[in-house]
Amino acid sequence: MKALFRYAGPRAPAALFSQLLFWTDLFVLTRYVSDADVGVYSAALRAGQVVVLFLTSVNLMFSPYVADLHNRGEIRRLDTLFKSLTRWTLAATLPAFLLIAVAPEDVLRIFGSGFGGGGAALLILLAGQLVNIATGSAGFVLIMAGRTGWDLAVYLGALTLDLALAFALCPRYGIEGAAMANAVTFATANTVRLALVKRLVGIQPYDRSYLRLIAPAAAAAAAMLAVQPADRGTLGVVLTGLTGLGAYTAVYLLAGLTPPERAAARRLLRR
Repeated sequence: MKALFRYAGPRAPAALFSQLLFWTDLFVLTRYVSDADVGVYSAALRAGQVVVLFLTSVNLMFSPYVADLHNRGEIRRLDTLFKSLTRWTLAATLPAFLLIAVAPEDVLRIFGSGFGGGGAALLILLAGQLVNIATGSAGFVLIMAGRTGWDLAVYLGALTLDLALAFALCPRYGIEGAAMANAVTFATANTVRLALVKRLVGIQPYDRSYLRLIAPAAAAAAAMLAVQPADRGTLGVVLTGLTGLGAYTAVYLLAGLTPPERAAARRLLRR
């Protein structure tokens, strides 16, 4: 029971803090801007969180393997798996990220014609979420490796940082100030988690194969910028996204796959 409470005890407040982080800067913002601006920032927050949906799914799938491999002391296999899944998560998320980055105002207008003014805030939020995606499942690695106390400490520090930055930036910069507080908080917290995973678990998610994502991302961005239809509504966003996704997929299959991934794809096709 002592071991159980030592492991699970920090998880309850950490789970609460993790949810508060998505709301803290919004709550502070309500003190300084109009209700209309609060609505625009709320939409920007929701749009920016779209890019982490795939990461959430990977975390849930990845967690049991982390616990099993770490418990058996197979750190090399855990390191390999961490690298592969983080790269795949980033690769799968890039098309959605690029669509929002290329047409932030158009994406926000899906919520209504009056939401397009949050484009700058959405781009700032997106920068913080990119760091979140690029650091992969570092937080879940800490939890599954039994380092729940460190995980709680990171969340507590992140919540404090978000509050301090929001109170400092919202009065002067409005919704962009809240977005800066959010982005800096997420980027800092995830960077700290990554450093803790490297120090405490002995793994990290990066290798040279990430360079293979540059060409597909560049092709998708170019295709999206070239399309930019006259219709700036939902259909225009869908057309831009599908065009970029097609270009991304084509170039990724040609240049983005690593040799083991290419061999696995060939075996699958032969079946």
